[in-house]
Amino acid sequence: MSKPVPQPPKNLRNTYIAPRPPYLRPIIICGAIMALSSRREVISPGSPLYDYALSHLSATGLKYASWVQSGLFYFLFGAHAIETAVFTKRLAKHGVQVSSLSWWQWMATCFVGGKYCFVHFDREVGKFD
Repeated sequence: MSKPVPQPPKNLRNTYIAPRPPYLRPIIICGAIMALSSRREVISPGSPLYDYALSHLSATGLKYASWVQSGLFYFLFGAHAIETAVFTKRLAKHGVQVSSLSWWQWMATCFVGGKYCFVHFDREVGKFD
């Protein structure tokens, strides 16, 4: 058996390709979780989450809920920032220049969607592994 011949990288020529299903939904969910983790009002008195779930917790439980929210915030924003930095190499390899609008669109999508943007991008450039 012969090895498959590696294909040259597909050149996107500064083109942004918006995510479509099945990648769109997880990217939107990631963005929503990131937005909710950044707002302390989500677990404060008066919010639906507090009124229906957290109001039944003790003071210690509320403190843990606050830690969970902070942990989600730092984990998601930190991990997505690192993923976005790594993603710049993929964009350069596939013909998306830093000075282009499409570069910024890809960066925003990657920051919000993280891993799911990588999968979407790989499908668009023809890398299915």
